[in-house]
Amino acid sequence: MADNIVKMKGADAEKKNLSGEQKLGNFLSKNSKVLIGVLCAAIAVIVAYVVYFNVSASLTRKNLDKIEVIEYSFTKDASSIDDSELASRQDTALKNLAAYLNKGGIVGARANMLAADIYGQKKDWTAAKDAWLKAASKRKGTYLESLCNFNAAAAYEELGQSDEALQLYEKVSADKNFVDRSRAYFNAGRLKEAAGDFEGAKLSYQAIADLGNSNDSWNDLAKTRLLDLENKGKIK
Repeated sequence: MADNIVKMKGADAEKKNLSGEQKLGNFLSKNSKVLIGVLCAAIAVIVAYVVYFNVSASLTRKNLDKIEVIEYSFTKDASSIDDSELASRQDTALKNLAAYLNKGGIVGARANMLAADIYGQKKDWTAAKDAWLKAASKRKGTYLESLCNFNAAAAYEELGQSDEALQLYEKVSADKNFVDRSRAYFNAGRLKEAAGDFEGAKLSYQAIADLGNSNDSWNDLAKTRLLDLENKGKIK
């Protein structure tokens, strides 16, 4: 009995003295089936993702192509058609765009941008504003968001809703990636000036100079407005 106990202790000692590589080898040997299963599962997930990405990208491209066809049919030889034909094309384009307006991502954004442009041509500023805002919501954090918000602000102005327009102009002007920030600042200053907020207008106009675009025409206009406000004693 004592011999058996000694031998068991000896076996335990041998296990304790196994190197890290030996332990890893034993683990892999005992769990090879499990590890292979995990590896296969991981590969399956990767393959599924690649397939999904490729299918999604292909579908996006197809939908964008369809929207481009709608736009081409609407704009082809547009300068040579009469008002009746133009109105017919506008209605047809809006009808064909309906299937894409609620889609996500760039497809939905592009469809709503084209619809907004058509509504603007029709002077339906409420519909145009709604379409621009919808397009912006589908491309958050991108250049297109600010572009669409800027156009929505212009539509708000057409509707006489200056407060809403001002809010969007200020939001757009704060986007450092938006290439027309100076114009957004100027529009914000113009609306503030019209509302009697001359100090606020001053800050918006001065912000254009801070952008450092000395050759920008909006910068020259802002300087003109600041000088006029100073001469009238409305700002110091």
